[in-house]
Amino acid sequence: MDGSSGTTGANGSGVPSPLKQHATADGLWQFCLHHYGNQEIKHACLKLQDAFKGNVNLALLLVWVESAGFTLSPSSLATLRQALAPSETLLSRYRLMRRELKPQLSRGAYQKMLNYELTLEKFQQQALIACINHLPWEEQAPSALELYCTQLDPAARSLYPTLVKGLR
Repeated sequence: MDGSSGTTGANGSGVPSPLKQHATADGLWQFCLHHYGNQEIKHACLKLQDAFKGNVNLALLLVWVESAGFTLSPSSLATLRQALAPSETLLSRYRLMRRELKPQLSRGAYQKMLNYELTLEKFQQQALIACINHLPWEEQAPSALELYCTQLDPAARSLYPTLVKGLR
């Protein structure tokens, strides 16, 4: 994967934009590294995950698609959520174990656990990309990310403006 999954992002970041129904795992990964690098966005993602049991990879995928001017229907969002099921249990259990073991581990051992968790995150993103490229993308519809937040919990809807920060 060479990261050439589309045009340069609207904010001039050099991060690839997804092409309609032809998103790439590398493009999503590069977007996530860039977008999640903003501390306010990172905090909102972790709150979505920890307080509302949301999936950060799905949220960031929806932000990425929205950044390119697209969205997904409620049924497509449901399909993506189902695509997460095989990897979500493993990833959430591993994350919990890593957090519980943190006080007992050396810095190096903890970093190895973090690196492995990133590998699991990449696999999950690949599953999401494989799924989303078979779904119809819409241009004139409400935000799938906003819907996702609301589905998790009405209070999670308040995270939406932060999650899409810098896109407009």
